[in-house]
Amino acid sequence: MRYRSCRSPDVNCPPPSRNRQARIFAMVVLTAVFSTARALAPGEDGVVVTIPVSGIADIAQAAVLDPDGGVVLAGTSGGNTTVLTRITSNGVLDTGFGVNGYSTPDFSGATGGDGLRALVRMPDNSGRYIGCGVYGSNVTGNDFFIARFLGNGSLDTTFNSVGYVVTSFNSGSSEQCNAVAIQSDGMIVSAGFTQSGHLHVALSRHTAAGVPDALFGIAGKLQIDASAGLNGDSEARALVLQPNGDLLVAGYALGPSNIDFMVMRLKAADGSPDPNFGINGITRTPIGSSEDIANAMVLQPNGAVVLAGSSYGADGHRHFALARYSQLGVLDTSFNGTGKVTTNVGPSDDYAYALLLMPWGRLVAGGNSRVNTSSSETDVAVAAYNADGTLDRFFGTLGKHTVNVSQLDDTAYALVSDITGERFWAVGTAAAGLGPNQDFLAIDFGLPDTIFRHGFDTATAP
Repeated sequence: MRYRSCRSPDVNCPPPSRNRQARIFAMVVLTAVFSTARALAPGEDGVVVTIPVSGIADIAQAAVLDPDGGVVLAGTSGGNTTVLTRITSNGVLDTGFGVNGYSTPDFSGATGGDGLRALVRMPDNSGRYIGCGVYGSNVTGNDFFIARFLGNGSLDTTFNSVGYVVTSFNSGSSEQCNAVAIQSDGMIVSAGFTQSGHLHVALSRHTAAGVPDALFGIAGKLQIDASAGLNGDSEARALVLQPNGDLLVAGYALGPSNIDFMVMRLKAADGSPDPNFGINGITRTPIGSSEDIANAMVLQPNGAVVLAGSSYGADGHRHFALARYSQLGVLDTSFNGTGKVTTNVGPSDDYAYALLLMPWGRLVAGGNSRVNTSSSETDVAVAAYNADGTLDRFFGTLGKHTVNVSQLDDTAYALVSDITGERFWAVGTAAAGLGPNQDFLAIDFGLPDTIFRHGFDTATAP
């Protein structure tokens, strides 16, 4: 069974493949096309790295930046196997990471498949990482799981004695963790969905040792129906911690008529809804004429919350969509005049899966764009916005840029900025040459940022 990204708004998460033959890894040397030594212009792509892991379906869903500028990519290979790999700041496979550059822990073994959806670097200077995703079981269905990795990519077996912990909300249901965060006290919060009839937002919290936090929800677990009605779906796809520890959770929920952007705030102490945010802790926002799904979120220094995803427009196509909210969960109308902005990147459907906060309050969204209305081929797409929600015309071509890596599906699922702030990496997947299979993908983009970046054009300055 071929793996498909469960972050795509029109794809439900399939159970991990039980075909363990896909675990046979072809550790092939990565292919990199290097840019010249010159500085990249804003939005210009430089180093393009494709990393074949299994030769079947290799999809990087998450990435983190290391202090030395290296990037750790995490996701799934062969449709059912967790993979981590690392590239240096120059886009070269780090062969000292894992085994020859790859870490391929076998979590679920013969019971099913597994894959990471999110990855964060621990803030304790230990060099370790926390990841979360989906764990397939013949007994309980697809469950949440979180894992802790050492700086070299190997499992940290001091975490829950085995390096990972599995959480089941409803036996036999389809469940998946899409986002993870670490609180200042070391508590690990994960967010995604559980399916009990309809999809519901699901969160879990564990101690630094991997033990469920009894003070959070019920026995460390929360299930929230964030929809406006009794029979609607809702899902968490992004998670951010506020400075006071409160939890911001974003994704989508059924509104009065269609699927809307959703953001909620939960109290740090126990996960209960914050009545001072939105309505009973939840804000649902229609963006376009039909289905609107938020896939990413950032918290700006002034406390504003920005979501990014896709919106189904009146023209019958999906577009990049962003919305900004005040600290009270109310649309911030100083952002594009309405609090919302949609961007048509290409001639057909566009999906934003990642969002990056850049200096001066600017934003970069990343995902893919279908190359035309009659083809399923997609290119990596990025768009940059000024602090007021307008497109940053100094980035790419009037704020937008696409990269054709292969002749099939090219997508960015994560964005990370390097330590200089002058470039960033888009991480995701691209087809292997002209074949039907996918490889891990990383693309280096330029984004120089100086005080003179806007020149004397005050109309576009933040």
